[in-house]
Amino acid sequence: MRIAILLLSALFAIGDTCCQITITGDDMPQPNVTYPMVNAVMTDMNLSEIAGANVVWDASDLMALMEVPRTPVDINNASISAALVFNSPFNSAYQCDFFLPTGLPDLGADLGIPIDGFNNFYQTQGDAYAIAGIGLSAMGFDLPVTYDDIDEILPLPMAYGETMSSTASFELDLTGIFTYALTQSREVEADGWGTLILPTGSYDVLRTRTELTATDDVLIAQIGEPFTIDREQVTFQWWGAGMGFPLLEITEVFGLPLAVTFQDLGESNNVADCSLSGGFRPFPNPVQRGQKIQWTTPTQWSLTDGSGRTLASSQSNTMTIPINIGSGLYILRTDEGKIARILVQ
Repeated sequence: MRIAILLLSALFAIGDTCCQITITGDDMPQPNVTYPMVNAVMTDMNLSEIAGANVVWDASDLMALMEVPRTPVDINNASISAALVFNSPFNSAYQCDFFLPTGLPDLGADLGIPIDGFNNFYQTQGDAYAIAGIGLSAMGFDLPVTYDDIDEILPLPMAYGETMSSTASFELDLTGIFTYALTQSREVEADGWGTLILPTGSYDVLRTRTELTATDDVLIAQIGEPFTIDREQVTFQWWGAGMGFPLLEITEVFGLPLAVTFQDLGESNNVADCSLSGGFRPFPNPVQRGQKIQWTTPTQWSLTDGSGRTLASSQSNTMTIPINIGSGLYILRTDEGKIARILVQ
């Protein structure tokens, strides 16, 4: 549930407005497009404090740590059970455009069951960029869960000066095993527009500031006693027209940067070019769990997930996709430095 207000100051902005942009649903992430996200370290701790009209954010000194590309998966590729909920003509309120592998918050305890996959299901074509529900894969079954109160992330369209207040909640109940309930609120403001300077160039952007307050109520059967986790964070995002995910995102806790991610759009970026890396094109791709992929020349290779964890490695020109991994994007690397993105459905 959300309330959006367009501040009058946005209608009477003073000065040059040639770089001012408005973000719409078409500028949100698109299915089957890989966005070259990179985790980074920032040296300018004051970057998030800059706000207003026609300003410059200089993040050219960001230091890249790890490539974490994201590829939204078309909703038409969802499992049968998820499609019945999030891609049904009879359930328009929960109609989604894509889903994206994610993870539960760190609960500080073993859930007692193997989680094979966890997805968020996104909407981009309504009056908000939103998460309508989740999908959990565990122990051979696939469980879609709708938000009782859909999580509106941003108002659409969104222009400088606009604000939004939203709430969200859902409950995941695996009776006798695990129960997880989320309630949260967001306060969003488009508090700046101007030019963002990244290591790869300059971009016209709209900046948003989001205050997130959330409560996780958890019951793990093998522990016995329920517990609650309260979370508060502030996220700053710099959005560019047609760029999908934010060009830069900084999440702060207690005023300090906890996570920094930017899009590495440089011509030399291995993530952007990895499908063309020296003719290294494993096939088929996309692929199913348990299915074999192959390429031309035997080599030493490794398969890693988005956090850089190695899932499999060998010396050959074939690989069988592990059956115990979730749907999403994985990176196949060779000792020669060749890279390929493998989309597991």
